[in-house]
Amino acid sequence: MIKMIKFERLSLKNTSMKKYNFLLVVILSLLLFKNKGLAQNQYKIDSLKQLINRTSSDSVMAKINAYKNICWEYAVTRSKLDSARFYADSVKILSQKINYQDGIAQSHFYYGVIGRFSGNYYEGLNHLDKYLDYYQKLGDSLKVEAGLFQRGVIHYNLGNYAESLVSYYRILAIYKKRNMQSSIATAWHSIGHIQRKMNKYNDAIESYKKSIKIKENFNDKSGVLLCLISLGNTYGEQKKYVLAEEKMLEAHKLSKEINTPYLTASVLESLGNIYQESSSYQKAHYYYKEALNIRKGLPSKKDIAISLNALGVNNISLKKYKKAEEYLLKSLEISKEIDVRPILLKNYKALKELSQTRRNFKEALKYQDAFIIVKDSIFNRDKNKQMVELETKYKVAQKEQEIALLTKENQLQEAKSQKEADLRKALIVGLILLTIIGGLLFYSMRQRLRNQKMLVEKNEEIKRSQYREQLQVLEMKALRAQMNPHFLFNSLNSINTMILSDENDNARKYLSKFSKLVRLMLENSEQSHVSLKDEISMLETYIQLEALRFNNKIEYKIEVDKTINQEDTYLPSMVLQPFVENAIWHGLLHNDKKGLLTIIIKEDAENLYCSIIDNGVGRDKSLTLQKEGGLKKKSMGIKITTERLRLLTQQKINEVIAIIDLKDENNNAIGTQVNIQIPLS
Repeated sequence: MIKMIKFERLSLKNTSMKKYNFLLVVILSLLLFKNKGLAQNQYKIDSLKQLINRTSSDSVMAKINAYKNICWEYAVTRSKLDSARFYADSVKILSQKINYQDGIAQSHFYYGVIGRFSGNYYEGLNHLDKYLDYYQKLGDSLKVEAGLFQRGVIHYNLGNYAESLVSYYRILAIYKKRNMQSSIATAWHSIGHIQRKMNKYNDAIESYKKSIKIKENFNDKSGVLLCLISLGNTYGEQKKYVLAEEKMLEAHKLSKEINTPYLTASVLESLGNIYQESSSYQKAHYYYKEALNIRKGLPSKKDIAISLNALGVNNISLKKYKKAEEYLLKSLEISKEIDVRPILLKNYKALKELSQTRRNFKEALKYQDAFIIVKDSIFNRDKNKQMVELETKYKVAQKEQEIALLTKENQLQEAKSQKEADLRKALIVGLILLTIIGGLLFYSMRQRLRNQKMLVEKNEEIKRSQYREQLQVLEMKALRAQMNPHFLFNSLNSINTMILSDENDNARKYLSKFSKLVRLMLENSEQSHVSLKDEISMLETYIQLEALRFNNKIEYKIEVDKTINQEDTYLPSMVLQPFVENAIWHGLLHNDKKGLLTIIIKEDAENLYCSIIDNGVGRDKSLTLQKEGGLKKKSMGIKITTERLRLLTQQKINEVIAIIDLKDENNNAIGTQVNIQIPLS
């Protein structure tokens, strides 16, 4: 949910780090409860232990409450999680002894918190589910909020951001309804991190500032510190390194005052990230090492793995490849042990790029394959979880139906017994009543069986529909995988043609632009959707390539509605390029006059509307030239993109793509217009 973000180098040579995600556990551990430092926590623990010693053996409830408080204090410091587990066990055992159900449920809450801080995420989720199941039945919203919060944090740590976002908005509504100002401040902090995940940096900065303002009113130094770290990381992601360094140094000063080791380690690593991003690699190395030294004395394996990964990437920048490999392999080992797949992905990616730098392409291929396997496993895990949830809901519904049926049958049996008693008093009246009841029972059973059959059929239809939706998602992935090789083939063919024609200057220009285009394609290859700005950039590069290919015979213009925010508007990657390619090859190429390609882009609340207009020879002449061998066959990219749009919109294709033949007053072809409706992401 809340994440103290770590700079990650997307490319060790050419691409700067985009994500700051190493401080996730730091912020989240303090979102609900304040931590005033290790010394203060130890004072609380000692006082509670003295209270237990003074409590008589008959005061079991007092001991349970003291054990709960000690467990919490040990858990939030993260330094003695084994001690926290001991007191959680004590809460559970004493509660079971006196059949105190609230105490048993709350022990599951503490087990969940310990699992969160120790990195045993799945164990923690299992205990939190038991805790939530108990308090949801009681309707205790505050207890439910506490459980939702911890579960949302763990899901965020596991990379399941959607569930964390939903959980946290539910929690925020509870805070506002109860006017819980301190918790509202924490909520703003959380929302800021989600906004950063969406690259809405200015909104995130405003959210952090709102959180700081409330926390300062409560003199919550730990909360202010965490917000300062978040602000520093946000400025760093925007490449505003001076502001980032200023906020981090302010946070470093405050962390020393609070004297909380894991917060100090987080600030040190944030400073390392800033210097790494600004190419001050030696400074970055110093702060990364300081952070790792502190984290080695703390129980969070995830934080250690993150620090090792940062040092590995840093040593690659310093060209200390052997040391980089040692750090990355150690981080890989720990991330495998605790099964945190986002860190696994970073390690495999860094090891692949390290192997490429050392020209060990066999090793690079091995790490690339491992990267793909882990990435696919994350996708499959999410889908399997959805299937399990659907199956569970279906079984619960069946169970409820069975209970309702048994209840109704019991009621009918009681009614029948009463009627039999009446029969003994009045035989004739009883016979008449029995006949009527028999008819009613027959009709009721028949209707019930019919309703049950309809319900089963409806459930099966729902399941089939869900399977079809999942299948469509997989089909879309396969279609995207086919597009890049096809497009690269066409571009390489154009380069080959220039070289064979001895157009050396144009070939050099073409190769330069082609390398830029390939880089853009590689950057977007792992994303199903890209921003409109990136899509237009790629289109312009492609059109410029084709213009070079045809001796600048082609001109173009791209008109985007001024109300559209190109950076925040997302569409499926490479969805427009096949239509632009088709307009050039089948419309403009064989036109005697200079070709003009116009692209117009508008939007409404749900869709993007793109018109691609050329002043070419028109579809009829293009078809004639194709039959005579003057044109290549229809682009495979058109077919693939058409199918993608059909799956995305769930509409008939003629409702999504419209082709208009442009003609003059004499009915002569003067070009073609293609109108495309694209769903916004």
